[in-house]
Amino acid sequence: MKKTQKVLAVIAVVAVIVLVTGCKSTPENPNAGPEVSATIPELFSPNPDNPNERMTVAISVVHPVPIKDWTIQIQPNRQGAGQRQSAEGGQRQGGQGERTERTTERPEGQERQRRRAAFFEQTGKGKVPANFQWNGRGTSGELVQSATDYRLTISVNDIFDNNSVFEGIISIDVIVRQEGDVLRIIVPSIVFPANSSDFNRLTEDERRANTRILRLIANALNRYPDYKITVEGHANPTTAPDTSERTREEAGAAGIIGLRPLSEARARAVADFLIANHNIDRARLSVVGLGGTRTVAAYDDEEENWKNRRVEFILNK
Repeated sequence: MKKTQKVLAVIAVVAVIVLVTGCKSTPENPNAGPEVSATIPELFSPNPDNPNERMTVAISVVHPVPIKDWTIQIQPNRQGAGQRQSAEGGQRQGGQGERTERTTERPEGQERQRRRAAFFEQTGKGKVPANFQWNGRGTSGELVQSATDYRLTISVNDIFDNNSVFEGIISIDVIVRQEGDVLRIIVPSIVFPANSSDFNRLTEDERRANTRILRLIANALNRYPDYKITVEGHANPTTAPDTSERTREEAGAAGIIGLRPLSEARARAVADFLIANHNIDRARLSVVGLGGTRTVAAYDDEEENWKNRRVEFILNK
């Protein structure tokens, strides 16, 4: 009798274990990626002197099964609408306002896009942070470029490796840098036609992007009404430095405008636009074209040389 009772007890325990195990079975594969959305501030103004100042992106992930891992990347937005690469290598960038955007789910079996080293990257396991904070610096510590758009990418994988990707734009405000007794604003995102300084030759989207960027610049300049302003034009050369080819490229040749006169014409076009549209006093402004004589990246570095084609504003009291 006792033996029978023991057998029955064992059977009961096994039944309970089976029941509990069944209740905690592995969740069913949804065969779809998570729904990811994010709200990005309209404009981010990083402080070059205080890396502790941060912007916050609110992130929401809705999914019926647990998240395995995630990646947040930030890259200069050099392939979006309103951008164009000129003959000397400069990039054009547009901007957007505040928005809440949603994910783009990758079709099953689609090969993931090959990625280059990100300007900024953060990875994690499990739940995606609800509030992602960023100080405007890359993984290497480099500060973002002034008045330039950066693409935010949030990639999320669930426990079945279903993947979704959110993409949005972080728009950077004008950054004023203190350098000794002067202030400097460096802007690589003003739009110009290839080998030209004529804003009228731009597309409507490019003109709209310029209007926004130049308005940000004017707002910054008007905060310093007692300062004189030197507008410097810089170009991205396509030939090696200290060669006869570079000398010809800087000076120009028959039928070809050189980098120095081109960069000066572009700087003057910017100054004229600010005077005509934003009431910047012409007496405060002077213009110089430096061509490719002060590059900030190697001319043949395809990932970085877009920074060479820029306009700088030097403020002196």
